[in-house]
Amino acid sequence: MILYRQNFAEGKKIRPVRNMQIHIDELPQRSEPKYNTPRDREKYIKTIEQLVRRSDPYKAYIRFIRENFDMNQCLILKNVRSVSGKHYRIEIHHEPFTLFDIIETVINKRLQLEEPITTLPVSDEVMGLHYEGKVGLVPLTVTMHELVHSGRVFIPLQYVYQDYAGFFREYEHYFNQNTVDKLEAKVNLSMHSDSIVSDALDVEFVYTEVDGFSFPEIPEEWKNAISGPDDVNEMEVILE
Repeated sequence: MILYRQNFAEGKKIRPVRNMQIHIDELPQRSEPKYNTPRDREKYIKTIEQLVRRSDPYKAYIRFIRENFDMNQCLILKNVRSVSGKHYRIEIHHEPFTLFDIIETVINKRLQLEEPITTLPVSDEVMGLHYEGKVGLVPLTVTMHELVHSGRVFIPLQYVYQDYAGFFREYEHYFNQNTVDKLEAKVNLSMHSDSIVSDALDVEFVYTEVDGFSFPEIPEEWKNAISGPDDVNEMEVILE
């Protein structure tokens, strides 16, 4: 049974209040991830990568840059835009550092500084870099995005949006050597090329020649049924 005391000043009934003093010596801490193998480390980075991509701050960021930086048009295929009613979309590509590279570098930095490397602190720092404009981005169609990741298309760094150099300067001492080597290669290529380089965008015609095989001749009645007697000569030229 709850007892009420009368508050004559305001004419209201209020519940009794009792304060309890609790002393906590140590708050529980989430355990730090441990990498037994390089595969475990890669798997953990990819977990954070998915967490970032699916987060509301990341979706809001992508929506903002689409609306304010005209990132609804493919950098390579200029006539392809992501507009309502179309069945293709424009994806945002991280360049020259992939999202994986960025997360890995952030983890390296936090390990050296003895900071937590659990998923939330790392993903928060990665999103902070996005909002600070220190992550290089490029709008691409799905196909062009795949070609860039497979190495079939190279985008010179002068075409990349945002201050990716600021990220490099701030985290220079925490990059893996492999990431540094990739960046140096991209810088050298960009110095010698002012346009997008690709062997996948060149038009190439392939003709098949089969030894010992002759294509069957079309019967005369077939030609007449298809084109009519007056068009037989023209049809023969086309088929030859």
